[in-house]
Amino acid sequence: MGESLQRFWAQRGDAIILNALQIALIVALLLVARWLGARVIGVITRALTRKVEASERRQAQIRTVSALLNSVLGYVLLFVGLLSVLGALGVNLAPVLATAGVTGLAISLGAQQIVRDVLNGFFILVEDQFAVGDEVTIDGVRGVVETMGMRITRIRDSEGRLITLANSSIARVTNHSRGRALLSLEVSLAAEYGLENARAWLTRTCAAFAHPALQTPIEVRGPLTLETARYTFQLRAHADAGQLETLGDALREYLLTHAHADGVPLA
Repeated sequence: MGESLQRFWAQRGDAIILNALQIALIVALLLVARWLGARVIGVITRALTRKVEASERRQAQIRTVSALLNSVLGYVLLFVGLLSVLGALGVNLAPVLATAGVTGLAISLGAQQIVRDVLNGFFILVEDQFAVGDEVTIDGVRGVVETMGMRITRIRDSEGRLITLANSSIARVTNHSRGRALLSLEVSLAAEYGLENARAWLTRTCAAFAHPALQTPIEVRGPLTLETARYTFQLRAHADAGQLETLGDALREYLLTHAHADGVPLA
């Protein structure tokens, strides 16, 4: 037995040592590549999240993309490492690559929808089209985004229904929670109060109105009609898109309260 091992080692020892060194070198290079790739992704992520204009939502999205890139990098290096180790062991890679190519083609044909979902989900995150909590209209479906992932997005509509959309089907998005929107509110006062008095009261009262969602002073326009029984004015202002309804409710309550206190006859 000992002589057999000695003969085997004498015949194959150099090859075994060479293969072991090659595998060790491959593993070391893969670990270095993994470390360097993670460092580069980490540096880019920290640079983006340190930006003053990056909101908490945007930072969370950047971290999500960073985790995805790290995962993809790990799988790619694992695949390359396995092929390199097989090549170092003397395995003919041509049949392996051919089999992998046929298998990959079959999988890709069967998983085209999943691939499209993931790719579109990636671009939704990178481009910051919408985020959890935003009110959106996606291909005619309006609701609040509850969850969003790399493959699917779920929104809750006004009737409480949870709607699941594949990311690959998302082609047109209207985000009602971004930027600013125009608040337009009509207010009518009885003609007995007088046109100039009505305009002066509205201008003075609206100038004193304050709300966190209000971005510009309220503009009083009108009268809008030629009615003799009442004067109708239009109030316009820009506000946070996501709080437009809340602001409108607050302004109506404010005007009703002050009209009652000031004895102004609303019509």
